[in-house]
Amino acid sequence: MSNIVYYNTKIYTVNESQPWAEAMWVKAGKILAIGDQDELLALAEGAEHYDLAGKMVMPGIHDAHTHLLKAALRRLEYSCELNDPQTLDELAQQLKTYWAKYASERTWIFAGLYNPLIFTADILTREWLDQVIPHVPIVIHDFSFHNVMANSLALELAGITRDTPSTIRAKIGKDPLTGEPTGILREGAWVKLYMAAPTESAEQNKQALKMAASICNQYGITSTQEASATRPFLIAAQTLDEAQELTLDLFCHLPWRAEVVSLSDREEDEQVIAQREQYASKRVMVNGIKVMLDGTSMAPTFSHVPLDPVTDQPITYNLLLDSNELTEKIREWTKADLIVKAHCTGYGSVRIALNNYENANYIERKAGHFHDIAHAHYVSLKDRPRFGELGIIAEMSPAIWHIPEYQQALGKAYDFRSLYEAGAIMTVGTDWLLPPTPNLFPALAGILQHGDESVPLEVALQMMTLNGAIAIGHRHRTGSLEMGKDATFIVLDRNIFESTVEEIAATQVITTVLQGQHVFQRTS
Repeated sequence: MSNIVYYNTKIYTVNESQPWAEAMWVKAGKILAIGDQDELLALAEGAEHYDLAGKMVMPGIHDAHTHLLKAALRRLEYSCELNDPQTLDELAQQLKTYWAKYASERTWIFAGLYNPLIFTADILTREWLDQVIPHVPIVIHDFSFHNVMANSLALELAGITRDTPSTIRAKIGKDPLTGEPTGILREGAWVKLYMAAPTESAEQNKQALKMAASICNQYGITSTQEASATRPFLIAAQTLDEAQELTLDLFCHLPWRAEVVSLSDREEDEQVIAQREQYASKRVMVNGIKVMLDGTSMAPTFSHVPLDPVTDQPITYNLLLDSNELTEKIREWTKADLIVKAHCTGYGSVRIALNNYENANYIERKAGHFHDIAHAHYVSLKDRPRFGELGIIAEMSPAIWHIPEYQQALGKAYDFRSLYEAGAIMTVGTDWLLPPTPNLFPALAGILQHGDESVPLEVALQMMTLNGAIAIGHRHRTGSLEMGKDATFIVLDRNIFESTVEEIAATQVITTVLQGQHVFQRTS
């Protein structure tokens, strides 16, 4: 086991009582001591000395919202990764290039992401898509991932016809004259396409998840909250962990009536939740639930729950779950020590979720357990203090507030400063599927230059580290660098406290250490 003193460094601990340190003694994966360099070098007789050449150290990053397996399968080209096409010709060429490479291995094309502000419904049509690669089922996600365009063959294979009902949870675009599907499918309507298509093998999922963890390590991520922990994900995670090949702590949120992340039916979701304990392992925690109250607040296809500007009450036509039933389920899950992550992208859905949590709050929570609201794009002035009052985490994701095309679609979102001043505990998630990588340093820069809603660097770093540990009940062992905690930390190529915002965005991780184990080392 390791016995190392890391020295010649500037350690930002995220520990209020000792914000900075000069050296850290790590033994058997734990921090034995942290503080003055000369004292530790003298004290740690027999320990290896590891010179960090003056580089900055900070705790490992916690990604509070990600989709590791789905993101990795895209990266491995099990689906077609579009390169920001601007015209139909560019879109067609990228699809054809992908198919020319993988025609012998694939039977469907799943592609994404396209910009629906460019490819509007009158430009990107089913009829056009039918002609791109005939006789191949094609499905393309827009940049919210909540909506797709499918060609006629994909619709046929999934059994989606003019007679298939369109519901709030599964909206099927239909021609007003003929009643035929237009190819536009929103929210749960496109899940049928995935259920009709071939799925990846257990070995493919395992290798994809292993790669996803490795990519996260490159960006300093040492723990995540997986927001779509389906059975294939859990099997892959447990298999990796038992083989000692998992280089992340995974806190898994199991979908409940959230078809767009489970890609399965309700019966399967209920079975996975009931059988969850069989998938738990050293680094795989299975005590989370994921629900979705609404869809997306991204233009041009809004499916969120807003507030009525006159009555200040939620307008619930896009509400995806029965609020009373959800309150009962939250009570049930709280009794079972399960942590709930509620997807909310509108002012109204946030209000409803907070009401659900408040109505269930008389059920005693396990110490250190916090339910959360995922995304928290828009939170009304009235609701901001309720996060602190109710002990609910405000998860600020996806980490795309610094990307121009998403800013165009989202508008002014994310009230970092206001929520912080109102007493909310905020975490940061990438929602990796939307951004191309899980790199949170550009997002960190975005938090620091978010106009009047910016927060200081110390606050933003706590959101990315200690608050994540608090959110999953791990404050006692990770999130900050203190004596007795896990030796989970990262070494940066620059001191971000001495850098401009632009330089912070370009930060690279040199080394990532998980519980004393070096899981990433940059070679150049």
